[in-house]
Amino acid sequence: MSKPTIIPNWKYQKPTSGGYKGLKKLLKYVSHRESPDHRPLWAEVRWTDCGLGSTWKEVYQNAGALAGPYVLAHHMVISPAPDLMQLLPEDIRQEVVREVTERTIETWHIERGLGIPEYSYCLHDRDTDDDYGLQQLHTHVFIAGTIDNGLGERLSHRVNREQVCTDRGGLNRADNLHRIARQEFEQILDRSIGVEWRLHRDLEQEDIHHGLELDVAHNLEIDL
Repeated sequence: MSKPTIIPNWKYQKPTSGGYKGLKKLLKYVSHRESPDHRPLWAEVRWTDCGLGSTWKEVYQNAGALAGPYVLAHHMVISPAPDLMQLLPEDIRQEVVREVTERTIETWHIERGLGIPEYSYCLHDRDTDDDYGLQQLHTHVFIAGTIDNGLGERLSHRVNREQVCTDRGGLNRADNLHRIARQEFEQILDRSIGVEWRLHRDLEQEDIHHGLELDVAHNLEIDL
């Protein structure tokens, strides 16, 4: 399996007492994240309002007002591969993460035949937990639980497993979240630094494959 260029993760909060408490806790957490592995960002840089609010309090209030009977709000994390982000000039990295976030969210809804809902997202800047300690810019996205159908009504919409998974043929679907995120990010990389990054990633995959072959051969020798 090839190494993904970007990882999107989707969950949702139910419109229950526990769901409201969980959403409030999550919003405060992403807005005020303070830990050694997270670099602080100015408030005006951290939040981007695409209709749901520019602070965690606004997002919480608006999500409640736009909640449906089944979904309070959707929560997504969009995280481009740190090694590929390192190939970009440092001064455009944050903007690239914002662009891929918005393109992914909006294209995903369009491919599902839906309108684009109100959403907002919070940018985080941290380092990876491995020995390399690469910068890992990512976003936490909060999406309204209902979408205007163009007739003055707001409806909740089911998210099928195949639309958010990487197995069971999910990546072959035009409306699959992972497929869309990869396409959008890879197009941005092509535009920003050229297609040479693809060769870098292909060579990396060959090294991984070669390493696996050596491991298999070594294990066979031990078994024999």
